[in-house]
Amino acid sequence: MVIKMMFPIFQLVIFVAESLPYIVCVVAGLILIVRPPLRKFVVVTPPLILLGLCCFVLYESHDIAKQDGYDMSKPTLREALETYIETGDGDLHTILEGKIYPPVFGKIELQRYLRTWLAGAWFHDTAQDASYLPEAYNKGDDWFEATLGEPMVYTGAIYTGPNETMWNAQLKKLDFIAHALGVKPGDKAMDIGCGWGRLSNHLASKGAEVTGVTMSSDQQAYAQRMSSKLGNKNVKIELTNFFDLDVPAKSFNVISSVEMAEHVGIRNYNAFLRRVHTMLADDGTFYLQVAGLPRGYAEGYNHYEDLVWGMFMDEHVFPGADASCPMGWVVTHLEQAGFEIQSVYNMGNHYSRTLHHWLQVWEAKKTEVVKAYGERSWRRWRVFLAWSVRTARRGGSTVKFITATKSGNEKARIAAQDRLAPGVFQLPENAGCPGGGPADVLR
Repeated sequence: MVIKMMFPIFQLVIFVAESLPYIVCVVAGLILIVRPPLRKFVVVTPPLILLGLCCFVLYESHDIAKQDGYDMSKPTLREALETYIETGDGDLHTILEGKIYPPVFGKIELQRYLRTWLAGAWFHDTAQDASYLPEAYNKGDDWFEATLGEPMVYTGAIYTGPNETMWNAQLKKLDFIAHALGVKPGDKAMDIGCGWGRLSNHLASKGAEVTGVTMSSDQQAYAQRMSSKLGNKNVKIELTNFFDLDVPAKSFNVISSVEMAEHVGIRNYNAFLRRVHTMLADDGTFYLQVAGLPRGYAEGYNHYEDLVWGMFMDEHVFPGADASCPMGWVVTHLEQAGFEIQSVYNMGNHYSRTLHHWLQVWEAKKTEVVKAYGERSWRRWRVFLAWSVRTARRGGSTVKFITATKSGNEKARIAAQDRLAPGVFQLPENAGCPGGGPADVLR
């Protein structure tokens, strides 16, 4: 028997999250028009359907794991990992790769989905962002320096050889973004979710006037120190929610959003893209780099491990990042917001290699991290990195590099397609690390 989901579960999850307002309106309308004896049936039907879907997921995830040869008497994969986090018992590589613990959707995942994820997706707003984003990114510079290493770039890189250093791989990604945007001296650039400022400063080195946006005070301070050290007076780092920015329409020639849009939320995704569209000049370029899970159509592949990993990430790493959606979903929303896609790259394996580099840095920094944060925190982050290496490698998550222009703008689309044509751009072979990363001057 071929292992396959009966339904593409993640696609159904997205549908439920997107459709709540319409479901509520339909139910309210039916309550008004049906005969009184049928109203109770109308009210209870949607919750019963959701409950039935949850029961089906619990059953099917166990059934698929059994078909795949797992010993169902063992703890679930998530339970084994939580035990490792709490006690340190077991070998992490064996837990993840040994095919011992069934990757089933269980009680932990169901509780997280119903209590937190679903409600968060339905009612996602800027107040939620203000709570979740500092929680995710204000962990301390030393924490992220012990993860990201010298570049301090928290996004997938581009690798062109087996022995690529992390800095070279990240610089190639930064140079690719600058090329994809077509940034040139004098351009007005916005970097949404600018992190610790590396891309903002890279665009500034190309001569652009850059506005970086972050909701993390730690990141803002770090990015400002980086700009000062590099002597980039053409970088401004704003501590605010992107939705709260007060700028005139068509203010920016280029706009980038690198692995930030996941935090916007399914509910607000189209509003986010429409606002980007409004801020972008008519002949401008938008670069969107975004991570996401597959829909669930594969045969011979257990998608439930992807969902179990996603629930872990939502709880322990990126709370509120409910818009980690499939490529087709993202492209559809871009087109609905008025963009034309000019280039898309699926870079999931490169993301896996990036995560593996981060894992190596984290393991090398164990003594310092444990001294500052304790063994449990070190193990929890190690699980995140090691599990994500596996998930991105096998296709359970991927990263898309998307370049878009405004639909209907002939000048922008011709320029973008010319510079993004295969073979036009050559990635640099080697580069230094301008400004360093975790140097004392940046602390």
